[in-house]
Amino acid sequence: MTASPDSGDDDPSSEREDDSDADFGATADARPSNEPDAARPWVVAVGVTAFIALAFLYGFQPSRQLTNVPFFVIGSAYLVSGGVALSRLRARRELSLLRPRSGDLSLAALSAGLLYGLALATHLVFTARGPRAGWLFSVYVLLGDPFADGRHLVAAGLALVGVLEELTWRGLVLPLLETRSGTLRASVTTSLLYATSHLPTMFLLGNPAAGPNPLLVLAALGCGLGWSYLRFRTDRLAPVLLSHGLFTWAIVEFPLWRP
Repeated sequence: MTASPDSGDDDPSSEREDDSDADFGATADARPSNEPDAARPWVVAVGVTAFIALAFLYGFQPSRQLTNVPFFVIGSAYLVSGGVALSRLRARRELSLLRPRSGDLSLAALSAGLLYGLALATHLVFTARGPRAGWLFSVYVLLGDPFADGRHLVAAGLALVGVLEELTWRGLVLPLLETRSGTLRASVTTSLLYATSHLPTMFLLGNPAAGPNPLLVLAALGCGLGWSYLRFRTDRLAPVLLSHGLFTWAIVEFPLWRP
């Protein structure tokens, strides 16, 4: 007796697609690395980095630093990139990664507290006194009077920008790079690109006594690695978004530097 023709019609390609969809950050249609589409994740990653760097370069010019322009420019840039990230998550049916779960707030608060403690320790060791104190002064002077009632609105606004940052870097750039480089390499690369986007601030927020200001670049690198690790451990975005928002809020509400 011969086997029914329908008995062997299972398409192995559909099984590969199902397996691919099960992996966070994997593409449903995996392509060989030598095809043109293999370069697309890197084009997007570098493009996002250049876009954010240009926003810093424009918004942090000395003539604009004591105005609302820096916040408007950076916030607008991240609103665009965050919107792209949300669109991609929706297209891939991954919006569930943004849904909070029980314990997310505690995890976010713990990670944000650890990063804040690291920032405070770094300040006490390297920038609490001497010419390098001018680096932190240059950052906080952008926020206005730390004792003014309006600081609460500033803190809330910057926390929202922090959420958009995570949508951009851990919600868009990292998953794209992960499809070609693997999780570990993509996490490190994303953190490096995140820090690279802050390079204009080294020169725009520097001062003659201390020289170029590396604080925001180093903070982006260190915190970026922490948030990339948190995203890896939870395989979701909600804790990461909350952590970044809480960290930024704390930096404003409990400033490392006071006049």
